[in-house]
Amino acid sequence: MAMDSNNGVPVHYAVAGEKAAIPCNISTPLSDDQVSLILWYRVDMPNPIYTLDIRKRTIKEAKHFPSPEIKDRSYFNMDIHPPTLILEPARVEDEADYKCRVDLRRGMTIGQRLRDIIGPYDEGAFLTLACEVDGGDPSPEVTWWRGTTLLDDSFNVTPQGFVRNELFLFELRRSDLLAEFTCQATNTNLTRPRTSAVRLDLNSYKVHVSGTQVKGKVYHPL
Repeated sequence: MAMDSNNGVPVHYAVAGEKAAIPCNISTPLSDDQVSLILWYRVDMPNPIYTLDIRKRTIKEAKHFPSPEIKDRSYFNMDIHPPTLILEPARVEDEADYKCRVDLRRGMTIGQRLRDIIGPYDEGAFLTLACEVDGGDPSPEVTWWRGTTLLDDSFNVTPQGFVRNELFLFELRRSDLLAEFTCQATNTNLTRPRTSAVRLDLNSYKVHVSGTQVKGKVYHPL
């Protein structure tokens, strides 16, 4: 394993055609808490590439939901420490940035802070912002806003039971620099909506892909 010299993010290497192993830190800050969901994201894709659902189950009974892109060559090994997402065989096109998100039964989410600056992205790039909400009775409405302007009020329920809304930004502009986009979830007029927001950072850096190795950055929980 090598460390990225710019930001200290671990970089894991694998040879195309062999096994790629990407670990996920699922340790909890509270000794009496337990993991309920583990979601693996590839940051250039809007949907999780792998979901492990442990809600109302033991780890041995957990349900595995790999995405179609990796369904036939992936598994999440919970029997080793730290638990590790395996891609076998690895492919050159697997080179990417990955993030593991861990949800706890007592309500905390370990991973990237929801209210944060994301990016940087290239001006003119296409970006998808995805917001998922778990729980609620009745099921919540999930919407995307920019300031007081409603951008998207379409949402759907995923096979894992999340309410999901995807906001498509087809061409990022300089006016989007540090713009705040807010996901809002509401299921009643009697309580205030729950919200999470992100700001966009833009620049012009490019990612160079090696043709001989699969390289990915793993963003560990904070």
